[in-house]
Amino acid sequence: MSEPTPSPKLLESVRNLLNSVVAMVQTRLELASVEFAEERTRLMKVALLACFGLVFFGIALVTFTALVAILFWNSYGWQALGVLVLIYLLLCAGCLAYARNLVRNAPPMFEATLAEIDKDREILRR
Repeated sequence: MSEPTPSPKLLESVRNLLNSVVAMVQTRLELASVEFAEERTRLMKVALLACFGLVFFGIALVTFTALVAILFWNSYGWQALGVLVLIYLLLCAGCLAYARNLVRNAPPMFEATLAEIDKDREILRR
């Protein structure tokens, strides 16, 4: 008894299927790498804004210390330092609020990649 040999059309179909699967995986990996680069850029922006916020807070604390020191002087110099403290605190609050907003409103990581994989899964189920 001889074993049935696969037809050339079957081998070609399997080869085409494998080529399609490899191309699909490559496309998904490229999309994931683009999304990863975007996420890394967003996280760097958040970290930089948080650092600026902390610097302004540090400046505000130093200025507040100087304000307390001059409060006992007989001039009105403390009012100028008080305004500086308010400016630094507003800058600090603005940076930190913006950074918090970026973190809260960020899309899930690899959202487009996961959506494409879900589409692929649905197509393969048919």
